[in-house]
Amino acid sequence: MGENKLAMIVLAGGASSRMGKEKSDLKLDGKSFLEIQIQKGRELGVDRIYVSGYRGAHCTEEIVMDRIKERGPLGGLEACLNKAAQDGADRCIVLGVDTPLVPVSELQNLIQSADADDQNCVTLLRHNGKEESLMAVYETSLSSDIRAFLERGQSSVFRFLNEIGYSCYDTQEDDRYFTNINDPKVYEEVSKENFQA
Repeated sequence: MGENKLAMIVLAGGASSRMGKEKSDLKLDGKSFLEIQIQKGRELGVDRIYVSGYRGAHCTEEIVMDRIKERGPLGGLEACLNKAAQDGADRCIVLGVDTPLVPVSELQNLIQSADADDQNCVTLLRHNGKEESLMAVYETSLSSDIRAFLERGQSSVFRFLNEIGYSCYDTQEDDRYFTNINDPKVYEEVSKENFQA
C-alpha cells in the first residue's frame, strides 16, 4: 500500500466556543496552531493539505468548507475526503487544529500502522486506552459513506466508525502530547510549560 497517495486534513472549523476566540490562530512558540499542524504535514511529505472550515486570518493551504452544514467534525471530514478523492488521494491523515503537541514521529507510526492494515478503512491513534477519532488515517473512498450517514441525520464520528469498523495504533508516548487545547485554562498551562513536541 506504500504507493498510495496520502493527503492531510486539518480540522479547523470548530466554533471555539469554550476558547472564546479562533483556536487555529492561537500561538505556541510564535507559530499558530494551524501553522504547526501544516508544518507536520510538510514533514510527513503529504501530497496536499486541506484545511476544513477555517475562518481565521491566515492560511497557506486550500480551505474546504462543509457541504452538509452544522454536523461538526464529520461534516468537515466528508467535504475534505471528497475533495482529496477528486484530487487523486487514496487516504488522508486527519488532525484537529487544537492538538498541536502531537509528535510527527507518532503520526508517521500511525500512517505505517494504517499501511499494514488491509482490513479497515480507518486507523485511529490510541493513547492510554483513549481512542482519537480526529487523529487518524481515513481512506478517501469513505466520503460517500459519511455523506449517506449525515443525510440520515447522524453526526457522531464514533457512531459512524462503529458502523464501519476501524483499527487502532497504540502509542507509548506521554498523554500530554495528545492534549486537546480547547479552553483558555488548558492553553495557559500548555503555553507556560511550553511542552512542545
